[in-house]
Amino acid sequence: MPPSPQVLVVGAGPAGLALAAELAGFGVSCHVVDKRTGRSRLSRACTVEPRTLELLDMRGRVGDLLAWGRECPHPPLGNEDGYLDYGLLDTGFPFSLSLPQARTEDALQAAAEKAGAVLLPGTEMTGLSQDADGVDVELTGPEGPMTVRAAYVVGCDGVNSTVRDALGVRFDGWNYDQSLMMADARLSAPPGPAEYARITRRGMAALFPFRDGTYRVIVLDREKFTVPADEPLTLQDLGESCAAILGLDVGLRDPLWLSRFRSSQRHAKKYRVGRVLLAGDAAHTHIPSGGQGLQTGIQDAFNLGWKLRAVLDGWAPDGLLDTYEAERYPIAAETLRKTDLSFRFETSDSLPARLLRKAAMWSMRIKPVHRLNVMHLSGLALRYPAARRERWTGLRVPDRPLVAAPGEPGRLYELFRDGGFVLTGTAALPPAATGWESRLRAGRVAEPLGSGWPAFVLARPDGHVAWAGAEPGRGLTRALRQWCGEPRPSAG
Repeated sequence: MPPSPQVLVVGAGPAGLALAAELAGFGVSCHVVDKRTGRSRLSRACTVEPRTLELLDMRGRVGDLLAWGRECPHPPLGNEDGYLDYGLLDTGFPFSLSLPQARTEDALQAAAEKAGAVLLPGTEMTGLSQDADGVDVELTGPEGPMTVRAAYVVGCDGVNSTVRDALGVRFDGWNYDQSLMMADARLSAPPGPAEYARITRRGMAALFPFRDGTYRVIVLDREKFTVPADEPLTLQDLGESCAAILGLDVGLRDPLWLSRFRSSQRHAKKYRVGRVLLAGDAAHTHIPSGGQGLQTGIQDAFNLGWKLRAVLDGWAPDGLLDTYEAERYPIAAETLRKTDLSFRFETSDSLPARLLRKAAMWSMRIKPVHRLNVMHLSGLALRYPAARRERWTGLRVPDRPLVAAPGEPGRLYELFRDGGFVLTGTAALPPAATGWESRLRAGRVAEPLGSGWPAFVLARPDGHVAWAGAEPGRGLTRALRQWCGEPRPSAG
């Protein structure tokens, strides 16, 4: 076992691997333990949304996902000709990326290991205890039981989290009664549109192709909702449901896996107990409608990573680590609410539900309504709460080209590569930023960030606005103290 880490991450799913890549990239010693010895190729998440791609792009880690994934700029709505238009979005990634979760994890693991994180498969956490200075974690691995001490522990170990159980944190919510079906398979007769979905009186069926020629098949068949989730799913059974809902035989064949499942909606009562924190499915889980689970977990990691780094590096302002729960809890709560509504929208056959579906489909013809829905689904509308309710604070900062000399970063997001704060509107740090030089980079954007945006914007390491104003004066200094700690004398 390598020397004790500063941070021990329990669970090597998307949230745990993304967090490990963040921490190790910041120079924080990080170990990831996972009781699995290998990665399951059966994975429910199959999309990566634009905001998640933007976050990975900020660290230079999006390349493998784009190479392995299939761009889907027009996801189907479920009627004959309705679709979502990601081209309405102001982003370098105007599409939903279709990619099996296992491949997303491959990319995140490669990024974590390249950054220096240590992965320990086949190692299970069996207990923990903490004091004011650290956490003692009991592990059982290939070499037998051991105890490791870390400054912080983050539980990213899924719905049945042993970390959450060890903390005694409640995981409130409910289970859905409906049994759903999912598979990855090939199609002998795929429909005309590459991505295809229908919602009918019988239920909902959706087909999403991957780059390797297989399709993710998702079926909600009202006539089979009561089938036990542990009853094996056959290709014939899935094909019969697909044909009945879609009105055509797509020729399902060569399945990589087939599964029935029931989902749940659950939310941890708190995300932090002392030096132990929760992220990803260990903190929140919900129905896969809209593909938001993977997005929420990775976004947890980007919010938490730089704050842990700040604490461990000794420059975090008081209460910075508490802002993780304060910011992410309401985001997850709103995601649970929306995915529950979406699931009921998709599965109910009541007259009000059918009328609501028709009204919703019609409303998507209205461009502002359509754009707002795509903004929320893509994650670009995500905003963290602002203490003073300023207009811009907490918003996501869009990418823009920079006014830069040859050899210098050419895009705004490239300034985030080292995980520091970024000030736009100037090529050199102003006097108001004196003392924060080691934690702050500056760049002049060649295009406005958007209509009405102030001339100067201070962005946090996770790409959200910490401050914005017409001049970089005392307002900027206050924001730097609030988010970036106290200034330090320059090295010179």
